[in-house]
Amino acid sequence: MKLHQLLIPFILSLPFCFSLSILLPLYLYPGPDASAWSDVFSTISSHPTVQFTVVINPNSGPGTASYPTDPNIIAGISKINSYPNTHTVGYVLTGHGSRDIAAVNADVDAYAKWSSSGSNIAINGIYFDEVSSEATSANYDHYQSLAAHARSSMPSSSSSSTQVVFNPGYRAPEQLFAYCDLMVEFEDSYANYQSQNILTQIPASFVGKSAVQIYDMPEGGADVGALISGMAQAGLGAVYLGRDCCYKVWDRGLLEGMANAV
Repeated sequence: MKLHQLLIPFILSLPFCFSLSILLPLYLYPGPDASAWSDVFSTISSHPTVQFTVVINPNSGPGTASYPTDPNIIAGISKINSYPNTHTVGYVLTGHGSRDIAAVNADVDAYAKWSSSGSNIAINGIYFDEVSSEATSANYDHYQSLAAHARSSMPSSSSSSTQVVFNPGYRAPEQLFAYCDLMVEFEDSYANYQSQNILTQIPASFVGKSAVQIYDMPEGGADVGALISGMAQAGLGAVYLGRDCCYKVWDRGLLEGMANAV
């Protein structure tokens, strides 16, 4: 048996983020013909070797309709899905574990139906926000159940498996890593990232499944290349750098700089 054949099972077992990728929270309304997302389209298309996990969030979740009917949202998601280096995940709020599990699962089921809408808006995974970091059996069971439901409900194919992202926004118990593909271990300002030495706090065995989302990036006051290089050298799974804490303001230069550095 040849070496590459022996390596195939190992490669297929690797997590989604075996090298630094971009976790992109796309919460901004796309505008007419998705024109407000044009900088995102340009950055994705001009960096074909960079993997983008794009968080789709029409209305703090999928909304109440079976699938989007807004032509601007349909146009935007279809465009995102047209790129080979993107993976879309749907935003679902968990309320730090307090939101009713039936309501959370209903949001997951809503995203799952998008693949049958007739448009190219299929969602390939779920981004669970406000994940509780309580180190209790009840909390572990709760999020294990949510992740299992997502994986069993979302459509998948040989080229696109269901991705589960957990976002507690700060250091999570190691047990939670068993249920997700990517964990957002930090979601805060650039100033706090610099002062807290986050990368040194993540155990080496989990850093490849970890992500950071940094906002309030100073204009001209941060070396994006050096910042990204440090993350890549540490083996971090994914990163996002932005100016706005709510992810509704884009800086084309920062987005391009981030993609160039990755």
